[in-house]
Parts: sequence; C-alpha cells; structure tokens
Amino acid sequence: MADMEAPIPLEGGEMHDIASYVSRNKTLSTEASEAGRPVLDESQPTRMVRSAEHLNIAQKTQVEGHKATSNVRVEHIVKIFTGDEDDFIEVTPEQVERVKTMHESIESGVNFSFNYNTLLLVASVVAGLGLVSNSSTSVIASMLVSPIMGPVVGLAYGTTINDWNLVRLSLRNECISLLVCIIIGVIIGAITGATELSDDWITQEMYGRATWTNFFVALPIAFFSGLGVAVSILDKQTASLVGVAISASLLPPAVNAGVLWVFYAYIKTGVIYKDDSLPWDKLTAGGVISLLLTLANIVLIWLASMFMFRMKEVLPIEKSVFWTDLGVARKIYKHRALLEVVEKKDTTDEKNDVQSTE
Repeated sequence: MADMEAPIPLEGGEMHDIASYVSRNKTLSTEASEAGRPVLDESQPTRMVRSAEHLNIAQKTQVEGHKATSNVRVEHIVKIFTGDEDDFIEVTPEQVERVKTMHESIESGVNFSFNYNTLLLVASVVAGLGLVSNSSTSVIASMLVSPIMGPVVGLAYGTTINDWNLVRLSLRNECISLLVCIIIGVIIGAITGATELSDDWITQEMYGRATWTNFFVALPIAFFSGLGVAVSILDKQTASLVGVAISASLLPPAVNAGVLWVFYAYIKTGVIYKDDSLPWDKLTAGGVISLLLTLANIVLIWLASMFMFRMKEVLPIEKSVFWTDLGVARKIYKHRALLEVVEKKDTTDEKNDVQSTE
C-alpha cells in the first residue's frame, strides 16, 4: 500500500514553500471539481496547517469572487469591529496560491531593492529642490515617484492578517526611508542655502508644511487617503492610487524638516543673514511639526487601510476574490487553516516495482 506523505506544516512565515505543494494538488482538485464533489471529503487523508484538537470546517471560499449577496445590515457593521471566530477552515491549493501571490505583491513594495532605493533618492531630491525653489510642480512630482507608501501598506496588510514579521519589516524600512529623506533634506538645504535661492527663504512650500494649522487640516486628508490606498491596492485601481499618492504627501514634509533645520543652523552661524526681528527660532519647531506631519499621516493611513481591508472583507458587497482571501491569509497566520494531503508512493517502492518488472 502506498504510504501517505508526511504532513508538511504550512507555516505563516514560510509562504515561499507553498508552490511545490500546490502543484502536486492541482490534479486532485481538478478531478474533484469535475466529479461534483468537495475537494476535501471523508475518504481523503488530510493534514493540518497547524496542530488542532478538533475540526470545524467552514464553507469554502469561491474562486471567481463574490457578488453582493444581501443588503448591508447592522450585524455586518458590527462584524467589522469584532474578531473572527477561532475555528478552522478548509483551504484549497488555489486559495493558498492566491494568498501567496497577494503576499508577495505587498512584500515587494516593502523590501529595499534597486528600484525602491532609486525612487527614494529621486523623490527626495526632487522634493527638496521643489521646496527650496518654491516649485509646487516639483513637490507634486516627488509624491508620485515616492515609494514610501509601500511599507505603510505592508503595515496595514501585515496587521490585518497577523503577519507580525511583515509588520516589523515594514516599520523598520519606513523608519529608515524617513531618515534618508531627512538626510537628503539636510544636504539640499546645506548646498542651496549658500546660494541666492536662500534670499527668498522661507518659501511658501516650506512654510505650508511647518504650521500647526496645516498639520491638523492634513489629518482627515490622511485618513481618507488611507481608505483609498486599500481599495487601490487590492482592486488594482492604478489611476486612483496616483490621486491618493498626491493627497497623502508622506515624503515632502520629511525632506522639509531637514531643510528647515539646516536653514536655522545657517542663520545662527551667520552663513545666511536674515532680519533679527523675525522669529527665526521657530524654524526648529517648524521642522519638528513637518516631521510630525509625516508620522501622523503614516499612522492614519495605516489605521484607515486596516479599516477598509476589514470592511470590504466582511460586508456582503460585490468584490474581487482577493478581499475574501484576506480571511484565508489571516487563518493561515493564526494557525487555523487546513489543506488536504496527497498520497505519494514511496521512492523505494517505485524502484522495487521497476526491478521486478525487468
């Protein structure tokens, strides 16, 4: 009798190991679907994604996506703010493969790569030059090029599915990216501060990101931008994402902080002469406000994206299958997902069969 393949734990942090297992299950899944029976039934061996004491198989998620099934009711709204039941669900190889694809897509925007580093450098330089020259066009262009929305999306997605490794990676890379923006702002401020450009400082673009009034006005903008980010990412709405990138404005305030701090240092050391009657000491506080603006935007976009992820996942509305796959991904990372096991004949038995035939 053929020996059953040893269970292979489907760990949340080992998404890259799934591909080979999925390919071995496709034939079984296809035959089951054509026969009109469940992919996983009592006659087939099963393995658990994680160890479990009892099983409670939930209804299988449709592959094609979901159409609106009913009107949104109060219980649906309540479910947005409540956690999932701690039960087990059956997952198919196709679902696992989609989760892997979605996970890799999000993670690609988080990791430092040649493209990410290049875009970060380009966006920071363009933003810095736009700030010191009072060019709103350059500042807007830097928002479109900026890659630092990627780690923010990683924070929201990782928190939603309980992938804490992704959350830590996203948080670390976002902090490093902001530090790079500040350093480039310092460099640009130091170079341009010794030129005639500094005669017109503080520019309107610099000043507009260094006041408490604009800080508080930007908070609701950041929250609603976060809602747009979540929809744009999973629904592949690239045009919408462009508009969100402009409204969120994460990178220019961080660069502005570095420019303002260098500007203040130049005034104090006499490199730049300005009228002493003006409150130039407030430049330091302005730099802090500018940096706080970026940090507040990040936190609000993080929270708003989580809210949108959850809302589209649980509400009975028309949506792509990737929204329901959020629940599958969360079950995997919470150790509550089950995947069928395929019988595989031992290699030794196969060799013996060949020898006996010969």
